[in-house]
Amino acid sequence: MYREIYDALDKNGKVKTAHILTGPFAGKKYLVKDGSNLTCSASGKEIRENYKDSILNCQETRVLHEKDADIFVEIFEKNPHLVILGGGHVSVPVCKIGKMLGFHVTVMDDREEFLTEERFPDADSLVKGTFDEITEKIPPYENAYYVIVTRGHMGDSICARQILKRPYAYLGMIGSKNKVKLTRDKLLGEGFTEKQLDSLHAPIGLPIGGQMPAEIAVSIMAEIVQEKNRNHVSYTDEKVEKAIKEGKSGTMMTIISKSGSSPRGTGSKMFLDRDGISYGSIGGGNVEYQASLHAPAASDTEVVKYNLSSQGEGNLGMICGGTVEVLFERII
Repeated sequence: MYREIYDALDKNGKVKTAHILTGPFAGKKYLVKDGSNLTCSASGKEIRENYKDSILNCQETRVLHEKDADIFVEIFEKNPHLVILGGGHVSVPVCKIGKMLGFHVTVMDDREEFLTEERFPDADSLVKGTFDEITEKIPPYENAYYVIVTRGHMGDSICARQILKRPYAYLGMIGSKNKVKLTRDKLLGEGFTEKQLDSLHAPIGLPIGGQMPAEIAVSIMAEIVQEKNRNHVSYTDEKVEKAIKEGKSGTMMTIISKSGSSPRGTGSKMFLDRDGISYGSIGGGNVEYQASLHAPAASDTEVVKYNLSSQGEGNLGMICGGTVEVLFERII
């Protein structure tokens, strides 16, 4: 299923999976598609329905404890996209800061003189077109952060109308309270709900009192980073992804829970192929060493708990303390 996961990530930028660890359906793996449809590594409607609501409602990488099973839910995110709609004076520092923070940055405007490489040297993509062409010119991407900074409320409403109909991780709109109200009232009149419009960050940015374009850009990107990090998600290690896409076989190791001062977080992965070559990391040190020794003989859906304490039986003699649970999966 990992190959399917990484293919979906390339297309959508965000994927949710679920792996049943214990109980009558232990070993079954799910991939959530289109936000609500579950596909499973084994057929059976009963399996899907038993845990469907819990899986769909989970918004971060963690272990769910159901009545008859433990389920490891992972939220994978890759290549967050920052889409800036409008090429004015605020857009320039937003683009620069966004690129510094690791976003793939797209800037769209209908004015060719504003949309130049000299103004936006850090942009990955410059899209020339009117704002009513967003649907045609900017593909939907679930892990996308939209910043509406057009030159008027008409452009704002045109942008918001289209984005509200597609998946997004963040939608923010610049403007005074009056400008925001005009746009909101217009969209409500067109049939959009209060709930939909409550997801719109307007006025955009954290209230830090910024006046200059660069200061406003800092407030915008600070709010985006805050939203991006609100829920814990799994880090997509490019080396692990590359090995899987190349068709290598071996054992995937994933931290599914931790306590104390372990060096890597939940969702961290390391892949050990059949030739003994490792990709990624679950923290280095003795945990990683012991997990690597166990990996070749590990069974599928096996969970091993490692004690990081320097005291007690079964410990690894480390001073950081705490525990780490590692999930072993066979990749054929």
